[in-house]
Amino acid sequence: MFGFKRLARDEDGVTVIEFAFVAPVMVLLLTGILEFGYVLFARSTLESAVLEGARSSRVLDCPNENAKAVEEFIQNRMDVVASANGQKAKLVVDSYGQSFGDVGNPEPYDDVDGNGTRDVGESYTDVNGNGEWDSDMGTEGDFGSFGEVVRFTASYEVASILPFLAQRYNGKPSYSIEAATVVRNEPFKDATCAI
Repeated sequence: MFGFKRLARDEDGVTVIEFAFVAPVMVLLLTGILEFGYVLFARSTLESAVLEGARSSRVLDCPNENAKAVEEFIQNRMDVVASANGQKAKLVVDSYGQSFGDVGNPEPYDDVDGNGTRDVGESYTDVNGNGEWDSDMGTEGDFGSFGEVVRFTASYEVASILPFLAQRYNGKPSYSIEAATVVRNEPFKDATCAI
């Protein structure tokens, strides 16, 4: 007869039981590392595309004339990364005139009540000329002129390799990534541009 005492002393199959406890944790850890590595790869790809696109724009004689080419360059570079929504990378370009100090800063305003924020009715200087106060004084959509400071910002929605992990971590089955760089256009004063 088969005895319970003998069964309690039998250690055959213990490794299988231990593996059953450890395996889910190891699989989750490995898939998390793969997911994290993939998102880092996507971010690195976007950053390098933005840097190269910005460099090609700043060295051309007429920066505004190659706007479409820069955007297509970035989009083509991102084709190696799966898009979550089927959309290409989006590029936003802002021009800041001659000063790097203006990048990312709000248009100047008179803080009458001293609360540190611009309220309706407080006067301001419309640096970018769009008729309203902006929290960033750049002129959107403008590749700038010769010698001007320009910021390139690209965004992309990366599809997750393991959507259940992204959903748990991010609240959606994808990751939003963004890369930006700021450059000064070359000061070619003698070029003739169409725009």
